[in-house]
Amino acid sequence: MKLNLFFLSMLFAISSLNAQNQSSDKKLKQVIEDFRTSIIMHNDFEKFDNLFLHDSITWSAIFTNKTKEMALKQMPDFTFYSTDYKTFYKNLKKNTEEKFYNVQISKQGDFATISFDYTLSVDSKIQNWGVEYWSLILLNDSWKITSVTWTMNNEEIEKCSFSSEIPFTLD
Repeated sequence: MKLNLFFLSMLFAISSLNAQNQSSDKKLKQVIEDFRTSIIMHNDFEKFDNLFLHDSITWSAIFTNKTKEMALKQMPDFTFYSTDYKTFYKNLKKNTEEKFYNVQISKQGDFATISFDYTLSVDSKIQNWGVEYWSLILLNDSWKITSVTWTMNNEEIEKCSFSSEIPFTLD
């Protein structure tokens, strides 16, 4: 009888943890969706701003592949591009969309990382693409982005190899 109670307790604990993980994954996916739709709609800075821990998070990119080669020919001392999410949002052009592919979420307690391939398009034409990484922390039951770093490849210099794949959508 005690053994059955032990196994039942273990099953309940595992089920509870599983439900918590699914809820946490859903909240992280919602952050991705809110980021994505904030760019498309471009009419609610407060919603976009609320995704971030504070206004001085790391927001940096490096050029890679043929784009890096071209950039270094024109600017030999170039190392990386850095700005902030407020400037990014302010400078968005009409009909801008960022699509996410191959989304990977990793969690360790109240810390998470999200990585994915991305394309950034204006008027449905890809401008740049690459790999993007976000770090997040769970604060008051809400995931907040603490850093955004990405690689950047210019579509005119080198065509995106994954843009024909199915992009991320919220389940």
